[in-house]
Amino acid sequence: MNTKLLAILLLTAALCAVSCRERYIEIDSMEKEMFLKETEEGIYKEGRPLFKYKESHHQKALNPKRIQYRIQTDEQDTCLNVTMEAVPGSAGLHITTSIDYRSPGELISSMSHLECSRVADDKIWLWNSGSLTGVILDISGL
Repeated sequence: MNTKLLAILLLTAALCAVSCRERYIEIDSMEKEMFLKETEEGIYKEGRPLFKYKESHHQKALNPKRIQYRIQTDEQDTCLNVTMEAVPGSAGLHITTSIDYRSPGELISSMSHLECSRVADDKIWLWNSGSLTGVILDISGL
């Protein structure tokens, strides 16, 4: 095999290995580890789901112009509304978000920087380590 061709193949393989590598996300709590194993859209606190989206029981709306995601019960007594400054394209990025979650007996309303801890199958996992709260959003319509 030609030396130049071998060098090009080795360089190409090295570049592929570096570019395909996933970013390492620090798992700093058991709650975050539990959250990252979840796959259903919704909001999670301290490792447990507060509200999971079920197509047969809930409504979902996406607003690409406002980068807004919303799910709610048909009765509108439980609602999760997330507005993002931008849609993160990879894990490890931090974005400013506004989260409003309301249900009987529970209210979470905050504006904070969330870490995009995972990206897979048109979904993103956003995490706030201070409040041990995370949201999983299907961003295919954003």
